[in-house]
Amino acid sequence: MGERIVNWLSLGIFQFLGRVFLGLGSLIQGIGARVMFLAQVLRAVFDRPFEVREFIIQLYLVGVRSLSITAVSGFFVGGIVALQFNYALNLFGAQVYLGGVTTSGLLREVGPVLVAIMITGRIGAFIAAEVGTMKVTEQIDAIRCLGLNPLSTLVVPRFLAVVIMVFLLTIFGLLVSLVGGAVVSDLMLGVNYSYYLVNLKKLTTVWAFLIGIIKSFFFGILIATISCYEGYSAEGGAQGVGKAVHRTLVYASIGVFLLDYIVAAVASLTFSLAENIEFIIKT
Repeated sequence: MGERIVNWLSLGIFQFLGRVFLGLGSLIQGIGARVMFLAQVLRAVFDRPFEVREFIIQLYLVGVRSLSITAVSGFFVGGIVALQFNYALNLFGAQVYLGGVTTSGLLREVGPVLVAIMITGRIGAFIAAEVGTMKVTEQIDAIRCLGLNPLSTLVVPRFLAVVIMVFLLTIFGLLVSLVGGAVVSDLMLGVNYSYYLVNLKKLTTVWAFLIGIIKSFFFGILIATISCYEGYSAEGGAQGVGKAVHRTLVYASIGVFLLDYIVAAVASLTFSLAENIEFIIKT
């Protein structure tokens, strides 16, 4: 009886480990496939001719048509962050630091992640569905038959448009969120604009702003790569397109938070160094 239990436990442990390693193998394979796809897209960026018209259209679809939702979301997120920090700071009688703390949080974390998630939901899914539909209806094969490279024709304009516009929309969203935080502080919290801005410079550094911008650049590459890859590799008709959109939303969202953690962890090691350099420059 005891030997049977030991054998059963051993078999269960080995089965569990096998499934873990199998899952890790699939994960590594998936990451490798997307990295190789990114390398192919980067090489195709320099191919000629460049689809200027399609690139401009994608800039409009990704950027211009996302301005309104970015503005509305950014304004209210700035107000929400100000409300939450105001409650915490009031407990310690430190409301004078509200503007600086709110702005620092928005620049480093909230703003870039907010824009990235919105672009994932609005544009990433759209690109995956559009390119996936072209794939399952054999339009991509038709482009190859014409002697053209589908990566240069379809993927590169969308990839560059997403990277550029996520970067610009992040800057725009940060500015709007800062305005939202200041307006809510003045109208609802009794913190006037001068009081809100008094410690802004002390608690908000140029390096914090640069970290937020750097994050937006990496987020743009991540979202563009995943959405284009999932659409480009879609198979199985309408059901396959739906799965590609689903994978885009899941993988890109998880990737944004994971990448945000990695960049934040690296950046946390550089803040003191950046502050010392800034102090030396000023003196």
